[in-house]
Amino acid sequence: MSSACRICGNARGNESFVAREMMFGFGDEFEYFMCSECGCLQISQMPQNLSKYYPASYYSFSARELPKSNALTSRVKRLRTLHCLGGKSAIGGVLTVVFGQLLLPSWVKEGGIDVDSKILDVGCGAGHLIARLQTQGFSDLTGVDPYIPADRCFGNGIRIFKRELADVDETFDFIMLHHSFEHVTHSLQMLRTLHEKTRPGGAVLIRIPVVPSFVWDEYGTDWVQLDAPRHLYLHSLTSMDFAAKRTGFEIASVEFDSTGFQFWGSEQYRRGIPLEDPRSLRHGTDESVFSHADIEEFERMSRELNATRRGDQACFILRREPRSS
Repeated sequence: MSSACRICGNARGNESFVAREMMFGFGDEFEYFMCSECGCLQISQMPQNLSKYYPASYYSFSARELPKSNALTSRVKRLRTLHCLGGKSAIGGVLTVVFGQLLLPSWVKEGGIDVDSKILDVGCGAGHLIARLQTQGFSDLTGVDPYIPADRCFGNGIRIFKRELADVDETFDFIMLHHSFEHVTHSLQMLRTLHEKTRPGGAVLIRIPVVPSFVWDEYGTDWVQLDAPRHLYLHSLTSMDFAAKRTGFEIASVEFDSTGFQFWGSEQYRRGIPLEDPRSLRHGTDESVFSHADIEEFERMSRELNATRRGDQACFILRREPRSS
């Protein structure tokens, strides 16, 4: 099937691939193609019904109890976080000396947010990430995900809604998409909607699998993060830059942050072992085909690949320009 790229429009010289569904072992086949111009790898035809591929057991839907902290603990962590983000807090400074620096993700500072920033997590699943941010003192946290069973609203600054981003009637200082952007059917339209929902001067985080990468070259359609048919777009640095500029964003930073998952997951698929198989490393090492030495080596190689920008995933910070005065 000859397809035009949905990102840059190119229809010439695009290479086709056939990939299997392997997370659950359904084995259904789907055609993808890689754009010869912008490098975006994308599904050729959008599936009519994706619900089969997001069963209740899908990992991000797990509704296990969210982490909680008491009022005093939350206040202490809030002051410490405020200090670590550059805010003026003498008590936070003392707490940092006593307990050490907080191990906040690098994207927290890159995004330019503080403890009172209005934050939205798109594709939040059960809300575990924003719950962790709440325990560190962040106070205004919202999550949206159209695939969760129902709304989950809490009295601790966290709200989680079963809805699409377009249905949210608010704007935010910082919007996060941790491994959800690759699931949306229209990348460019999603970026336009993100632009509308981001306050001037705000930022959007997009963490996604990327091509090309060492493991894509090595494993091809057995690459675990191709994840047919759930991953509809696997962007390149070029296609992300094109899409960002076309929708009013500038890419402020890119950090490669792949893990050993790229190796053990892909090697399992090559051996015909689905991600949710009892033998999968996802369920622990007892039944795994990999030794502890294998796992350590996968992580070591991943660190090296990230340093040379050849890992299989990256975190993009997109900045919306402030209004001109």
